[in-house]
Amino acid sequence: MKHRISGKKLGRNRNQRQALFRSQAMGFFTHGHLTTTDAKVKAILPLIERICSLAKKNTLSSRREIFKTLQNVKLTNFVVTQINKLYPDTNSNFTRIAKIKRRQGDDALVVKLSLFNGLLDKEEVKESDKKTKDSDKKANALKKVKTEVKKVAKKTPVKKVATKKK
Repeated sequence: MKHRISGKKLGRNRNQRQALFRSQAMGFFTHGHLTTTDAKVKAILPLIERICSLAKKNTLSSRREIFKTLQNVKLTNFVVTQINKLYPDTNSNFTRIAKIKRRQGDDALVVKLSLFNGLLDKEEVKESDKKTKDSDKKANALKKVKTEVKKVAKKTPVKKVATKKK
């Protein structure tokens, strides 16, 4: 029986799991989205939601809790400011999951985890004739956030892995 046991092991020991979750969380907040398997997304989703809800508090202790996971002061400050800017009224459900495909090698479901901005998709926006000023402001704020995320991603040092060109 699995009483009071939560979380997934993902075929890793404790240290490997923590490293995986940290790297996935850092990648998610630097790029704004994360494309990986469904099992990993389900395992990391509570951590990302917790970071977002801590960022909404905007206190010193919450920043320290976020820093424990992200391990980067600039990224921590950026996450706190942007979450408060994008979600002034929201306290939960900051993310959404979209199914992409099944991976050919092992038939694993690949999904995309992204920040939920409350806006309609681009195609639906084109179809709808009515546009409110609020949705335009949110769209502009989202564009600014994406450009700022790219700037922060360029500034943070990331180890590059050599890949073979086909």
